[in-house]
Amino acid sequence: MSTNGKPKPTLDPDAPGLDEDTRQRRRVLAAMEQMSGDELVALAKDAGILTADGRLAPQYRDDAEPSACRPTD
Repeated sequence: MSTNGKPKPTLDPDAPGLDEDTRQRRRVLAAMEQMSGDELVALAKDAGILTADGRLAPQYRDDAEPSACRPTD
């Protein structure tokens, strides 16, 4: 159950019609939902999303250089 009292929807990795990539993503998301906040922070640090001190890595900050994936407004 989520913090607002409503049940949290579950993404079924075995739902019909899904490709294998989608199934794998859903399995990973299900595992991440079971992680504690500290585990999620550690994962983000390992992935390079957060720096060692817990701040966003430069490429993820809103003052980062624009890229093809994140064009300017």
